[in-house]
Amino acid sequence: MPGSHDTGPAWSPLVAGADGDVVLAVDFAATGRREATFAELAGLLPGSFDVRQAVPPPDVPDTGAEDDRARHYLHRWAGQVAYGPAARPVRAVLGYCAGCVFASRLADIVERRQGERPVLLLFDPEVPGVPNLDRDIRRAVGGMDGVSEEERAELLRGIGRIRDAAGDDFDKAAEAFVALYREAYATALARMGVGGDFAEQLTRLFRSYAGYLSAARHLGPGPGWASATSLLSVGATGGRTGGRTGREIRFPVSQEDLLRDPGVARTAFELISPPEMTDDHQP
Repeated sequence: MPGSHDTGPAWSPLVAGADGDVVLAVDFAATGRREATFAELAGLLPGSFDVRQAVPPPDVPDTGAEDDRARHYLHRWAGQVAYGPAARPVRAVLGYCAGCVFASRLADIVERRQGERPVLLLFDPEVPGVPNLDRDIRRAVGGMDGVSEEERAELLRGIGRIRDAAGDDFDKAAEAFVALYREAYATALARMGVGGDFAEQLTRLFRSYAGYLSAARHLGPGPGWASATSLLSVGATGGRTGGRTGREIRFPVSQEDLLRDPGVARTAFELISPPEMTDDHQP
């Protein structure tokens, strides 16, 4: 698969000094979000796994076919040397929510490259649609400072109107949500005496997130999705929009806490590790 021309690393190490097998993790880990990240999960895993998290591309093209733009993400992550100078094997590929789509595709690529399929673990897997973006912008508006409750209520009604008008057209909804997000934050931050540059930074982050979801939606799950193991929080649907996975394990934790729960980390370690490693870490 061709490499990307993006500058900067495609993968960020989450465990300093780790020298074991590589574990690749895909998530859009925005700063300040409430949900736990793979950095927290990596800190709970025993052993020396070299956990590396995907870094979204900084310059996804605005033009071109939707499938080409979607594959831009995959080309970046698969096209750079992610496994270190010693070319250590990839033991597992992990995905969180929409990142599970990319994880399933990467697992297929890794299998072709190294001749052995990595373990594929999907945490609350989903193929994103308009409801996902609607949910996430509602969370953002719900936690927004600098707006009155009446203004917040009107913003939420506006979100509902955008969702209803867009129907199943994800990109139409995303464009309108980004515009609403930009205007709302510009007003709120101006009242708080914060410069407009910060509002633009927040808008770029939300636009980048919407693009990430759109790419996952257009790319779709890889063939290995059906053989993956899903680790699910309370109320998670188990990736129904992408089809059932091979095995589902449910935990009595919220989605917010899924990647920071010790029980989830212990199960993930057992699924990833060869038998001799799990024997070494028995209590």
